[in-house]
Amino acid sequence: MLRSKKSFISKITNSQLSTKIVCIILIVVFLMISASVSGILLVLNSSNKLLYQALAGSLTYSSQDISKKLSNIESMTSAVVSNSNIRKNLITLAEEDPDIRIKNAENSLNTLIADYYQTYKDNNISYINLYHAQGATQSYEARSSQVPDAVHQNVVKAANNNSGYPYWVTDYCNSYGLFLGRECRRVDQMNFQTLGTVVVGVDMDRLVRSSTNSVLHSDETQYILFDTDTEFYHSESLDSDEINTIGKKLKTDYGVISVNAGKYFAVKGSIGNTSWNYICLVPYGHISATLNFTKLMALVVILVSVLISLLLSRMLIRSVTSDFSRLIQKMKAFGRDESTPPDTGYDYSGRTDEVGVLHNQFDHMALKIQNLIQENYVNEILSKDARLKALENQINPHFLYNTLEAVNWRAKAIGEKDISSMVESLGTLMRETLNTKDKTFTVRRELEIVKSYLTIQQIRFEDRLEYTKQIDDSIMDISLPHLTIQPLVENAINYAMEESTEVCHIQIEGTRSGDYVYIDVVNNDSQFEQDLLRKLDQGLVTPHGFGIGLLNIHKRIQLTYGSEYGLHLFNKDDEHAVARIIIPGGEHVKTTDC
Repeated sequence: MLRSKKSFISKITNSQLSTKIVCIILIVVFLMISASVSGILLVLNSSNKLLYQALAGSLTYSSQDISKKLSNIESMTSAVVSNSNIRKNLITLAEEDPDIRIKNAENSLNTLIADYYQTYKDNNISYINLYHAQGATQSYEARSSQVPDAVHQNVVKAANNNSGYPYWVTDYCNSYGLFLGRECRRVDQMNFQTLGTVVVGVDMDRLVRSSTNSVLHSDETQYILFDTDTEFYHSESLDSDEINTIGKKLKTDYGVISVNAGKYFAVKGSIGNTSWNYICLVPYGHISATLNFTKLMALVVILVSVLISLLLSRMLIRSVTSDFSRLIQKMKAFGRDESTPPDTGYDYSGRTDEVGVLHNQFDHMALKIQNLIQENYVNEILSKDARLKALENQINPHFLYNTLEAVNWRAKAIGEKDISSMVESLGTLMRETLNTKDKTFTVRRELEIVKSYLTIQQIRFEDRLEYTKQIDDSIMDISLPHLTIQPLVENAINYAMEESTEVCHIQIEGTRSGDYVYIDVVNNDSQFEQDLLRKLDQGLVTPHGFGIGLLNIHKRIQLTYGSEYGLHLFNKDDEHAVARIIIPGGEHVKTTDC
């Protein structure tokens, strides 16, 4: 277990930066999706709970409305049986008075019963019948005639057995409606005498529909009424086979159940002031579809958001990892060749973020390393390269010096002044060339080396070589790298003599201008190729003769004083080529042997 854990950690640690960032983003996305889905489900569950409570409350209110209307009907029957005019007319009918009085009593009862019907018909009363000794007085004969007389007689019989109290007959709710019977009695010689019986027919479907529509505007609301546990009324659209199972499906006071392949929100409770219970069903399919659509849309929004986040994250990851890839390329390129500044084709100098700081710091470090290499390594090589030609022929310097002295003594002995002068100049030139002890050289000393060299060349070429110099006295003690001017003079003579048979004029000029010192070596009858130093440095031309020496001088001056100084080759005109040395002109400028 521990080994597999270490292996997993090692694999994660050694993964690429892009892989690590992707893993982090995927973890965050997973957590965000989980949190979002959980939050949505919690909100929807809370919404469902509040919706259920609101619906349950509304349907409970509808049951209260039913109870109120039933109470109003009972109150109406109480008013009917206690109405003095009604009682007086019933007594008249019961005592079998003359026909005219009976007829008047019946007419009066018709009017009174019709008034009660008009007053209370909003309680979903279908009709009011008042049964008495002479027959029955009806408020709405057309509706009353639709109900069999036997039903009315059963209601009357049940009411007469209830001692004047209202009695609800529920046996015919699913066929003819709900009936209320109430006996109208008087006390006669300590006995109760029945004057008449009020029968009220109630339109049960209309009662349920009007009560539910007052809170829920839905024609599909279903009702089931029970007396204790016996069902006595159900809405017409309900399947009789399902009625007995609905109560079992509803485990709590309210909830969602399936009825006839449809979903309903069901509420159960009791009708106030009665022994009745009810179950009210409201179609839940539309609500469920809306909730499911809301869930689906929420998931779609989450998925779209995640997809957009992943796409944007991928773009950002690429932008970050590409910067690090460039940095790695720089490091590898610098590791292969530290002398060349690494270039990835992107400029980070204007970037101020962490990646930009890394790139800029690495570039700064690489530049410092290159400068150190140039100063401590290349500079030493170039310094030694300037003496290689002289050292190639050095087998035994003391032997050469002694030999030159012997030649000089012999030349003087036989009167050969030219030979003596040449030998002395050659000895001086060799000593300066091979000198490694002195570290400080000045313009004055360099000109002495040039003088010794030109002495030899003038004896060699005689009248074909002319030499002049114009040097400002203020620069004679300015320091400069060893063997800087003499190689330029040598190069000028070689090229001038090679290109022409005419007289070669060599002129050395030295001036100061501000903080700069200019030393020009001018010769005639030769021309410099354009951008010769750059082409030599980049290998675009093959050096011959003293080409390497020119590049050597230029680099040593730059390494000694900086990139703004060095050697400048140009053509003064069609006849004259100029090699210009540019060095700093401060009063105390010093240098070391390079």
